[in-house]
Amino acid sequence: MRSSFLSVLLCGLLFLSPKIQAQTASLAPKALTAEQWREDLRFVAKELRTRHANLYHEVSKAELDAAIASLDARIPQMKRNQIIVEMMRIVAMVGDGHTRIDPRKDAAFAFPSLPLKLYLFEDGLFVRAAAPGHDGLVAARVEAIGGVPVAEAIARAAKLASRENISGPKLYVPIYLAMPDILQAIGLSDDTRAASLTLRKGSLSWTQSLAAAGVDPVWPPDTDISLVTPKGWADAHAGPPPMWLAAPLDLYRLIELPEKNAIYVQLNMVTDLKDENLTQFGERILKRAVATNPKAIILDLRLNTGGDGELRNGFIKSMIRAEDVDTKLFVLTARGTFSASQFLLDDLDRLTSAIFIGEPASSRPTGYGDAFRAAMPNSGVNIRTSIKYWQSGQDMRDSTSVDIAAPLTFADYAAGRDPALEAALAFQPQPHFAVTVVTAAKASGTVGVEKAANAMLADPKLRYADRERLIVIAQSNLYRAGMHVEGIALGKLAQVRFPRNGDIPTVMALSAEAAGDKAQARASAEAALAIDPNNRQAATVLRNLVQPETNG
Repeated sequence: MRSSFLSVLLCGLLFLSPKIQAQTASLAPKALTAEQWREDLRFVAKELRTRHANLYHEVSKAELDAAIASLDARIPQMKRNQIIVEMMRIVAMVGDGHTRIDPRKDAAFAFPSLPLKLYLFEDGLFVRAAAPGHDGLVAARVEAIGGVPVAEAIARAAKLASRENISGPKLYVPIYLAMPDILQAIGLSDDTRAASLTLRKGSLSWTQSLAAAGVDPVWPPDTDISLVTPKGWADAHAGPPPMWLAAPLDLYRLIELPEKNAIYVQLNMVTDLKDENLTQFGERILKRAVATNPKAIILDLRLNTGGDGELRNGFIKSMIRAEDVDTKLFVLTARGTFSASQFLLDDLDRLTSAIFIGEPASSRPTGYGDAFRAAMPNSGVNIRTSIKYWQSGQDMRDSTSVDIAAPLTFADYAAGRDPALEAALAFQPQPHFAVTVVTAAKASGTVGVEKAANAMLADPKLRYADRERLIVIAQSNLYRAGMHVEGIALGKLAQVRFPRNGDIPTVMALSAEAAGDKAQARASAEAALAIDPNNRQAATVLRNLVQPETNG
């Protein structure tokens, strides 16, 4: 296995004993005056206003200015932790994942954590690990924090998380909910040094008071370590970790699975290493693929939170060449997939036939990035501000679509299972939804179409797929097949589920026009134009409807 000096150093920090970890905590931060905090707030505001590539892309100027002014007025009555947390909230309002104030990578926060590790699994928030002396908390589900139901606690903490979609808060929130300084600031604890959690194991429910322990070591630059357990701690999974969690700081991993006729590749940061650059790593993968002709190449980006996206081209070239009629490419993504790793998703989505498995990445295909980091003049807390806009074609989705959802449940984690890897290894090609719909239309007309559509929409494996696009492709196939009544029926069903999609009524308008249903054609075209006034297809349908009247 290959790793850089940096990754080895960081790995050592992560697995220090609890006693040594506590000693790595920063010294108590110096007390600041209200005017010093106001100077820091002015610094934050200036950084946002002068550096961000498009500050008001999600929040209005009036809203942001009002939030800054409100905090400025309240600073004299606030404690240090409350001021910092309010700054986190203000910066999160900007609405992109790179613009943030973040305790994970900033020792200046000096916010101690509780002696446990929380994780937001598919089935809830659990204590997945705990420090010595707290073993009994491991595997407990969190039901409330400070007497507040866990759903509300998660919602409060999520407002502090800079995000681009639903996945970002899933990564940040469990970390924030283990910091009493944050809990006190958002009304989940009365004490910055302790917290109370209502926990459940089976039929047993109890409230546990916990004192804060040490300040956690800062995270590595661009790797998700939210499932790393400190040395000596009790863990819900007692055995060897699953392959994807075995070596998070080994940034390049290539593991052949001959019994599965597969190659597993894990890239945990988009970077070059001292003894092998990213292009060479891709060439090494390609060489093994040519030599072994595997059924599957599984590229795991679940722990890859970024790096340098400009280094990716040679690696992507090798991935394209490695895929052929005998070898299927699978890409595993999760909440930790972010920033530069999104560039890999964009390229692989566009240039290969890869199947994406897992949960959505925390990045949008198109968005703001290249965070500029600056330390506040008095507290030293860092603010990061996105200074560039990265556009992936016309892809404005919240996240790259995931073809097969395979989120991690607590039972999966405790048993050491990896549902995403299992799904890739067990993959069997299925007919495209559009083919299924046309077949159903031929067999059972509109009833068959509606049944097929409802089954697709209810399929949990497709919860992160681009179901709107699947619907539109199916509509188009029905239109080409001359099944206009069935196409209109599918469109009506889809409009209820996806009322802001302009393509669905557009294809409905074309089908209704072809079927001679002028009323439906007009209604659908007008619905499409209400969503997008520049929709030329819909406008043409309307012109065609009035043209005979004009000629007459």
